[in-house]
Amino acid sequence: MRIHNFCAGPCTLPLSVLEAAQAELTNFADTGMSMMEISHRSQAFMQIHEEALQLAQRLSGAPEQFKPLLLPGGASQQFAMSAQNLLGNNDIAAIVKSGIWAKKALQEANRVGRMEVVWDGAINDYTTLPESLELEKPFSYLHLTSNETVNGLQFPVFPEVDVPLVIDASSDYFSRELPWERCAVVYGGVQKNLAPSGLALVFVREDYLEDHPELAKFYCYKTHADANSLYNTPPTWQIYLLNKVLHWMEEKGGITYFADYAQEKSTKLYAAIDGLDFYHNDVDPRYRSTMNVIFRTPSQDLDIAFAREAEAQGLNGLKGHRSVGGLRASLYNALEMRSVDALIDFMNDFATRHV
Repeated sequence: MRIHNFCAGPCTLPLSVLEAAQAELTNFADTGMSMMEISHRSQAFMQIHEEALQLAQRLSGAPEQFKPLLLPGGASQQFAMSAQNLLGNNDIAAIVKSGIWAKKALQEANRVGRMEVVWDGAINDYTTLPESLELEKPFSYLHLTSNETVNGLQFPVFPEVDVPLVIDASSDYFSRELPWERCAVVYGGVQKNLAPSGLALVFVREDYLEDHPELAKFYCYKTHADANSLYNTPPTWQIYLLNKVLHWMEEKGGITYFADYAQEKSTKLYAAIDGLDFYHNDVDPRYRSTMNVIFRTPSQDLDIAFAREAEAQGLNGLKGHRSVGGLRASLYNALEMRSVDALIDFMNDFATRHV
């Protein structure tokens, strides 16, 4: 029996995709082998690989001048890799320190170059975002975290600045439109909305695909672009499932459909939180995430009891991130409205019993 999976990542995937993968697990495309066994140079895999790249480009809305790359690892690797490829010795990048993941991106970028905080959410305990930004230096780019999974806040629109954007879109990838005309790089781990963990989908604008002789070849975006993301043996299973999820998304209606669905699910859950004095969410309502809804009960002990009792009722993954505590419901693309309804029913019952 499938439970209600609110995990922040790895997260719930479409049941139809999992069932299709199950049916092909030991014999993919009449090869007599699993996708996990066949060569990444085989015609069978190459077709899946190329199709995944084309689907990613089409569904994301990325213009032709952006090269999609499928790279092993995840967003944490891209914190450093994006800086390695875009920051020269005398360059300085800017960053909005919007939460836990932006903070990590800053730390990694400063290992390989210079990045300066132009807005710091720490003074507000990461509960709000800047309405606008004015950059006072000629920065090379501005790094933004589209959605903070831990802190439960999200840019509804991206700041208008006169430098290119580098966007970590990991936790709301393919659930919203992006301002491609203002971007240099968009990256994200796929384990939220797109596939199992272990893969990053990175879009690099072609004029940022440069040789970097000072870097190990693997860490240069151009290396992977020139090899069509086959410079090394790729994570074939993840790419196979990415292909299936992207097909599923396209059949549903693409990003427009999932943006509307995310808004519908999150609006319903926030209304339940706000409608009961028992729960609270401290994020500025203008910047509440449509993907990761954080909330608390009146006490830490009740937060723990809530997560424990919810799991016993088949509501999994509601414990907040270890760094902040509380509770968190992740509403990724494959999570159905029935799961949100089940959570709200449990919230009402729990509040009644512990008021």
